Amino acid sequence: MILTSREQQIIKLLLTQPEGVSRDELTKQLNVSRRTIYRELSQLENDIQTLGLQLTKSPHGAYQILGDDAALDTLRTNLTPDAPDVAFDPSQRQNALLIRLLNSRVPVTMSDLAEELAVSLTTIKQDLDLITPALTTSHLVLNRRKATGIWVSGNEADIRRVLVGIFASALNPYLFFQALKGAAATTAFDPVTSYFYQQLSQNELQAANAVFTKSNSLTTFSDNQRKMLLLTVTVHAMRVLAGYHVPSIRNFNQERLFQDQQLALQFFAEMNTAVRQQVRVGDYQFLAIQLNVIRGGLVGERVDQFDLTVNLQVQALIRAVEAQVDYPFSTDHKLYAALLAHVQRSTAGTLAPVLANPVLDHLAMDYPKLYQAVKNAADQVFGINAFVGNELAYLVLYFASKVNGGDVQLAAKVLLITSDGPGTGGLITTRLKAAVPMIQSVDSVRISDLTNVDFSQYALILSTEQLPGFDHQYLVISPLLQDTELAEVRRHLKQAHQSVANGEVKHSLDKSVTLFETLKQTVDAAAALLDGFETYDVTTPATDIGQALGELLMMIPKVVTNVEAVLSALLKRLDLAPVGIPQTHMALIHTANTGISKPFIGIFDLNTPVALAAMDMKTIKLRRVVLLLTPANTPESTMQLLSAVSGMMVQDDMLLRNFETGNYSQIYQLITEAFLTEIQKIDRR
Repeated sequence: MILTSREQQIIKLLLTQPEGVSRDELTKQLNVSRRTIYRELSQLENDIQTLGLQLTKSPHGAYQILGDDAALDTLRTNLTPDAPDVAFDPSQRQNALLIRLLNSRVPVTMSDLAEELAVSLTTIKQDLDLITPALTTSHLVLNRRKATGIWVSGNEADIRRVLVGIFASALNPYLFFQALKGAAATTAFDPVTSYFYQQLSQNELQAANAVFTKSNSLTTFSDNQRKMLLLTVTVHAMRVLAGYHVPSIRNFNQERLFQDQQLALQFFAEMNTAVRQQVRVGDYQFLAIQLNVIRGGLVGERVDQFDLTVNLQVQALIRAVEAQVDYPFSTDHKLYAALLAHVQRSTAGTLAPVLANPVLDHLAMDYPKLYQAVKNAADQVFGINAFVGNELAYLVLYFASKVNGGDVQLAAKVLLITSDGPGTGGLITTRLKAAVPMIQSVDSVRISDLTNVDFSQYALILSTEQLPGFDHQYLVISPLLQDTELAEVRRHLKQAHQSVANGEVKHSLDKSVTLFETLKQTVDAAAALLDGFETYDVTTPATDIGQALGELLMMIPKVVTNVEAVLSALLKRLDLAPVGIPQTHMALIHTANTGISKPFIGIFDLNTPVALAAMDMKTIKLRRVVLLLTPANTPESTMQLLSAVSGMMVQDDMLLRNFETGNYSQIYQLITEAFLTEIQKIDRR
């Protein structure tokens, strides 16, 4: 919790007086005006509500803080001991001034600032002039208004960055870590260091340090990295506790930031109940980004984008969720990539054991329909209760971040044009929102007021009347809104969202050039893969899959330059999970390795079948191997093409059978169709 020094003075007075303290007594004790006391009490009342405490006033005019003992103890831990007078130098004073303004819920007067920092009004004015450019550089605005006060406005993410930066510059690493060993240690430090250290919530700081100490993934951190990480987590927790949140982040890279998001959740889970209950998706997304920066932008291990097993499961999961929730998840390729990485790590057993994480509890309450949809879909795809508790919540998180991250707003704002007045408009709006959850808001406007409307902000325009000569696309509906009309509304909204998701907007010349280069690169990659495609007969008898793979690798020396290394990589891949396709005699086997010279697709028919474990945990007689190989560093365009081939194999049984029994020409045609589909996706951008 963030408490100003004056709030802390008031709290200390109230806690030491069981019968309460009057407003006049507070005015006298703090030597401030009645107006200041009114303002401070109002802010204090809001702040302590986060802990479940109440500020009450007795019939005799005495103020008291009431609540259970645990909450009162938590409040006491947020109080800093009375410190001696602090002699700041100008830079230190300006940092203290910034912390005060950034953490204040209400405007603060110059006289209050001068009094708190024990300087003149002229000095405060000079300091404000000096910190204004620094705030501007950080995309924040210093506001000054007569008779109101001074306050800072801007994005919450920028406020958190500035606060972390101030604490990082103000706290010496040696003194910081000494203080972490025990609160009493701060008494041995100089007053300035103690002042800044005591502005941090000790509960949250110690909780963050406990997580750091237990985490094996952070053992290589330098002292500076550790200090920055602890300050970052503490400031984030303090801001959450104070009721401030970072909006969900659109285009959050869940695959790249997978480890950091897990770490952010661990830190928040260690905080007290008040923090855990208030933290939201955007808060731990933004913390994950900051942790990634501190860790040096480390990227997790590469995932197999053309893993047939996971492809099948993830595509089925997304389709099943989309069938229950009116939102076009299947058009979001980043969601697919993120789920592919998560499920692959989960099935491979590379995820850390999932502990109870109360930070995720809010997902079921904030997104009840989505939560149930993901649960039903996970049970359907992976088996009953394969994902439960926080494992299920992690899955929901991927979908929730898309719905809550701004994407839905692209297809959720609707304009309703009607000539029948607000009554009809209200009825249509109510029915629209109930029948189409994707709609976030409906603005109703009369035909006579159309000249004042900014049509560009709406994903869909509906009208109860024909509008001859109207310059914008619109859909005519009846006031009754029949089912066929609602279906059309849903279809148009999904198209609007998909257009944005696919980038169907006017591009600058630079963007067009980039798209052309991507298209050319993908076409060239497709041509190279098709040129190298071939079918092979493996005539040498083999007794097991290892021997069979060794034989077929030696048949493609222009592709495989190190048979031993590639064979080892393939066998490791087989150890991770079965690759045999159930109810067939076929397997899709793949790897990326430095012993491979170029991307390759090949079909190998074994004259002597070998036993192989299938995805359904049964055993098949393997006769045909679909082999996908890539060098260690392969362009994204090539990976997309290979993923398209594996994806085609799981689309339906007919295509699967064609891959199993088809000859060279038939399979060549199938691969060509898969490649053309990927190329057309780029062309449509």
